This record gives sequence, C-alpha cells and structure tokens, in this order.
Amino acid sequence: MIEPLSPFHAHGPASRPRHHGPLPRAAFRGEALGSALVAMLLAARAAAGSSPGPDGGVADAAGLADPSGPVLHVAPLGLGTPEGDGTAERPFGSLEQALGRASGLEPGLTILLAPGSHHLSPRPYVDPTCGNCQDPAQPVPATLGLRVSGRGIVLRGAGLENTTIYTHSGYGLLFEDCENCRLEDLTLTGGERDTSGNATDAAIVVRRARLDLARCRIADNLGDSATVARTVVGVMGVCGREGADLRIHACEIVRNSWDGIALYRDASAVIEDCLVDGMDSGRGRPDCGGRGVGIGVTWNARAVIRGNLVRRYWKGIGLFVDAEGIVQENIVEDVLTWGIALWDADRGRPFGDIAGNAVYRTGACGISVTRGMEGGREESHIVGNALVATGQNPRYDDGQTYCAQRALALEAVRPAVTIEANAFFRNREPGERPGALDMPSAGFRAAIAPLVARLRARPALAESAFLAEFGGTAEEAGGAGAR
Repeated sequence: MIEPLSPFHAHGPASRPRHHGPLPRAAFRGEALGSALVAMLLAARAAAGSSPGPDGGVADAAGLADPSGPVLHVAPLGLGTPEGDGTAERPFGSLEQALGRASGLEPGLTILLAPGSHHLSPRPYVDPTCGNCQDPAQPVPATLGLRVSGRGIVLRGAGLENTTIYTHSGYGLLFEDCENCRLEDLTLTGGERDTSGNATDAAIVVRRARLDLARCRIADNLGDSATVARTVVGVMGVCGREGADLRIHACEIVRNSWDGIALYRDASAVIEDCLVDGMDSGRGRPDCGGRGVGIGVTWNARAVIRGNLVRRYWKGIGLFVDAEGIVQENIVEDVLTWGIALWDADRGRPFGDIAGNAVYRTGACGISVTRGMEGGREESHIVGNALVATGQNPRYDDGQTYCAQRALALEAVRPAVTIEANAFFRNREPGERPGALDMPSAGFRAAIAPLVARLRARPALAESAFLAEFGGTAEEAGGAGAR
C-alpha cells in the first residue's frame, strides 16, 4: 500500500520537554541552521525574484521567461487541428501532438497552451518501481496521461484561471528525464485513482528530472469513490520520485484526495509560498480532499519548505524515516491530527530544522518528535515556533494513535534535539487541562510579534486564520484572546 509509514502509529516513551522561554527579539536561530542542506538544494536555483528560465534564461518581473528556443502553440479541444503546424495561426489540436514535435527541435522548446480546456487521453503504463514500498524493486500497473522528457521544455498556460488540463489518469503529467523543464500558469485537474494501491498517483509525477513548477493550481484530483475506498490512497497533487529535483513556487494545491506534495526516495525539493489546502479535511466520502499529509518528505528525500499555508488535512508537514528538511515560516492550521512531525518510523534517522512556524488548531499534538536512534545527521532544532489551540480532539487523548496529547510531544530525542524559544497559548491537554507551557495572552502576543512580522511578509499566508487572529501588533490586539 502507499504510505505504509505515515499513519504514525509507532511511538517510543514520551519525555517532558525542556524549559521554554519567550521568543528572542533577534531573528530565530533556525534561520542560520541547516545551511548545508539549503546550499545543496538552492545552489542551482536563482535568487528570489529571478527564476531561471529554460537553459538559464532569467525570468521577467512577472516570473515568465522569454522563450529562448522554438515556440509551439496548442489550442483547446475542438479549436486546433491535426493538420496544424504549431503556429499561432494554425495551432496544434493537442498537447500530445506538440510534444511529438519536440524531439526534432532544438532544446528550449516553449509550448503555449491557449485559454480553454485541454484533455489528455490516458493509456496503460507500468511503473518500473514502487515509489513508496518497503521494497521498491517491483513493477506497478498504472495509467499515464502524458510523459514529458527532453531539455529546457516549458509548458505554459494563459493563467491558472484560463488554461486547464484534464489528465483523466493516475500519473497525470510524468516529467521523466526532463532537464531544466518548467510548468507554469495553468490548472491541472481531473486525475483518476489507479486500481493498484502501490501506484504513486498524482497530477504531476517527477522522476530523474529538474522541474520548476510556478503559479499553477493543482486541484480536484480525486478519483472514483469506490476505487479510492478499495485502495485507501487517493490522488496526490505532486509526487517527487527517484532523482527528482523540484522547485514548487506560488502554487495552489487544493482538494486532492491524498498528499498535497509527497517526496519519496532520492527526491529533493524547494517548496515556497504555496497554498496546500485539503478543503474537506479528509471528511466524508473517500474521494474527498485533505486525506493524507499536506507536505510529506519520506525515506531519504530532502526539502526546504518555507512560507507555505497548509490547512484542512489529516496531517500537516512531516519528515519521515531518513528524510532531511528545513521547515521555516510556514503556517499549519485546522488539521485533524498533528501539525508538524519528525518521525523515525523505528528504523530511520531523520533531520529537521523546524523554526519560526505557527501551528494553529490541531486535533492531536502540535509538533511531534520521534527520533530515537543514534547516528545520522545530528542537531535537529525545534526553535521559535508558535503553538496555539493544539490537542483539541479528545479522541486522541490516550496518546496511542498519533502522539502524546500536548502542544510539543517529545516521544524520543536521541541524539538530543535543540528545543528553545517556542511560544504556547490556549492549548488543550487530556482531561480538558490547559497546556502546561501556555503563556498569558499579552505575553504570548508580545513574544510572537517578530514571528508574526515575518509570516505577514509571506504572500501565501495572507488568508490564514492564525494571522487573522494574531496578525496585528500586541498594542492593536489589546487584551484580546485572554483566558
């Protein structure tokens, strides 16, 4: 089955957290931590505001790179013709037709998808490996919408409100052996759930490829309810597989029936300023949004996760097994179980620099750490986070299903995890007890003021419920929120 580890049922004995004082006035220590991981993932990426275009071209102020190679045009269903030549006057009638011409053109091809609906025709596909199985060396039957390979290929829509691709398949767009490719300014929807529970179904699957994904909406990839009920797993938004190198920026990943973003073996990603919203919180029929994890990094995958709003999912942001991640300046809110988790699955040695995040309104614990094996990368940090209204569901009070029912659940911390300068407010513990580390309202608001200022600067966080309550200064808030 997909995601055999993420149910998060294995736990070691919980330990009491160290003393937590107020947030420091200086920048969070987490900003300077994990520099090796950041350098590894960002070395090939341009500085903020200057995204690399095909073959290294620099994007304009709107983030769109001028085409550096040939350009082909594709019209929506019924408006192009099989006899088209890809010009603006005689566009191709399908994306498949345009990509069929790519092999005969020089690198740097830009395919412009006109406004309207573009439908893919699914075909049988056998994935040579299982992305999230204990033993990956097994083929998996699936369906494929379209495979994209080559160098410097850009698929560009006319805006996410205007251009929509319906994949009608389990592996919607498979970017495989695609060097410096881009997907931007469109909506991707209509994914189906394959019958094999081992298929890593997603609107976008990436393997042995570098892909920049910008200003896209990946939404309503749900699948058939009966099939999802049988397989348990649904359809993800984005799945990074072996050799994937992803930059996901300013995207909306909304109401998909499994993980919003999942990274498996040998994948890496920079995920910034995105909305990852399950909408349905995994409630209702199997083919609903918000089942799974908002952002999950599993096995030995690596990620920088910054400035994202993750909400209305079963679980928030997770670093599992041997994953390494920098998780900074995100807001995780309104999740059914835990907010952020560092979890070894009783076999791994994960690393996490979890700093400057807000976790708001969770059913189970706010942040959970289960890291019980010596070795691996040390110096994980839980620093400068705000944890508010966690542990709200009495169903998880026994601490057995997910984590100890407290704002910060330290199940195992070997080697030692640095935990400091976190702030707590209005949390719940078993027996309707208030959080043991909770602060008075005025002190909490003053303590998180530097964090709030940083979160307010992140565009994807503007509509968060946390900032709606705590986004003003302590003076503006007055005594609001006091017990």
